Amino acid sequence: MCKKAICLILFVLVLVLTGRAPAATYLWDNGGEGTLWNVPENWDPDGVPSAADTARINLSDLPDANCIIDSSVVADCETLYVDSSSVLNMTGGTLTTGGHIRIGELSDSNAVFVMSGGTASSLNGRLWVGMNGKGTFIMNGGELNIYEKIEIGKNASGNGVVYMYDGTMNFEGSSTDLEIATRGTGTFYMYGGVLNVQDNIKLAQGDEARTTGIARLYLYGGTINAGNLRNPDEIYGDPLMEITEGTLILPGDYTSTVNEYINRGWMVGYGGLGILNVTYTSDPNQTMVTARMLDPELAWNPTPRNLDTVERTPDGPALGWTPGDYAVSHDIYFGTDPNAVRDANNVTDVNNIALWPDFKGNQDPCSYDPNRLELGKTYYWRIDEVNDADPNSPWKGVVWEFTVADYMVVDDFESYNDIPVEEQGSNLVYYTWTDGYDNPSVNGATIGYVVGKSLETEKVHGGVQSVPLAYSNSTATYSEVTVNLEDLAIGKDWSIDDFKILSLWFFGGPFNSPTEQMYLTLNGAKVTYDGDLSNLQQATWQEWKVDLAAFEIELGNVTTLGIGFERTGPVGGFGTVLFDDIRLYISADQE
Repeated sequence: MCKKAICLILFVLVLVLTGRAPAATYLWDNGGEGTLWNVPENWDPDGVPSAADTARINLSDLPDANCIIDSSVVADCETLYVDSSSVLNMTGGTLTTGGHIRIGELSDSNAVFVMSGGTASSLNGRLWVGMNGKGTFIMNGGELNIYEKIEIGKNASGNGVVYMYDGTMNFEGSSTDLEIATRGTGTFYMYGGVLNVQDNIKLAQGDEARTTGIARLYLYGGTINAGNLRNPDEIYGDPLMEITEGTLILPGDYTSTVNEYINRGWMVGYGGLGILNVTYTSDPNQTMVTARMLDPELAWNPTPRNLDTVERTPDGPALGWTPGDYAVSHDIYFGTDPNAVRDANNVTDVNNIALWPDFKGNQDPCSYDPNRLELGKTYYWRIDEVNDADPNSPWKGVVWEFTVADYMVVDDFESYNDIPVEEQGSNLVYYTWTDGYDNPSVNGATIGYVVGKSLETEKVHGGVQSVPLAYSNSTATYSEVTVNLEDLAIGKDWSIDDFKILSLWFFGGPFNSPTEQMYLTLNGAKVTYDGDLSNLQQATWQEWKVDLAAFEIELGNVTTLGIGFERTGPVGGFGTVLFDDIRLYISADQE
């Protein structure tokens, strides 16, 4: 008997003795009668997945062929994938996985898992919603038990959404965090039910090199019990938690962490229009966060939003608000001392001069221009609503605050578009920035993509756009783009705010030639990049900060800004680098 035959017989004997078959992958093909999980003909190969098997529900061409788990079904598998445009609908019964539950794993997915009853459990895995594509988990009832964490919108291309209306979610075991938008886009809408998270709530955590996460947690109802919030200094993306009718409970005194989230504008009540209540009690030992709306007679809906950091522009920021129900006019209080703004009143002396300098007067319009504000400074303001015909007037408002960013934008590339030049509203980037497109033998630079959209919309540092700059020094000895500062809002007088640093962000690529010297120019004065030129090959956002003094020019008359790459050897290189967020800072210690 040959060796292969002996081995096959021994393998079969092992299977018979152990009662186990090798793990398989079952693909949902909806080939049987009905759409229940436990119909063998609905899977390829025919059969029902066991606890050791992988189950893939991945039908893109049969949108009505959804898989159903009802009260008659006991569903088991090792790993569960719901991908493409497939829908898994669980109304009862049980679903048990040994490993992960993955909704929207593939980049082209738009998958949905709807749970209205029953019990779903992952014994030793995670719940992934929108890993690389679009994934949605809707919980209308039942109980979900996950041994590890839930990750919503994990990777940069991922877009995960969770809707929770009722039921219970338990994340208890190992590393059981609620992670929303580590690097992608994640949104959690909670309208009811109970969410128990043994460890941390992590919103847009990312890292120093990956700041693309956009996390939104809307606590509109229900209760979240969590171990803590992630350390604010370890969050690098764009987080926001909004609380209205829901409750957040943390076990212990975490008031300082919660207040830091509030101070950074990451946690708001009623979209920033309400008030957050942060309460610690020793028995039970917990911190509770709730929210309430302002009384209807008070001013509300402030602009800038309370606790925002805003960029100063030539036209602002201007203050605005929505009036209370009974207001006829408005007393305005504004200053840099929160206590003074809180305590001030509208009393004037015999010469009608305000006794409190923070009182700026009474007016009818719901807007106020505070004039030029100082960069990097925090301001406080209050609006008292006035109606002399009502004995309860004035109605004292709450104190709002905002911080002016410690920089001015030179160009963030957000205003450019692809509207043809002959049409109204056109703002083509290559009409503001001059490149070498028409004379590549002299200047090898091209700004903007020449095919399709001219701006980059996937890889951005801030906002929704960055600009590509292609350089080619095979014929030309340099590649440079320049802009006339009078064509930008910043203008040419850079001396008025005592700016110290010119900063810009760049994003390289592995195929870029690392031999070309990157540089900046102001009024033709050149400063070369002082980092490793191999950074041009790094596909991540990196900041380049330049001391303005290095240009040795008069900052009161800066007429041109240039970005370029020059040849450093006998043979020139080529590549494409993305640029974003060119700014002027008043300090070298900006974040």
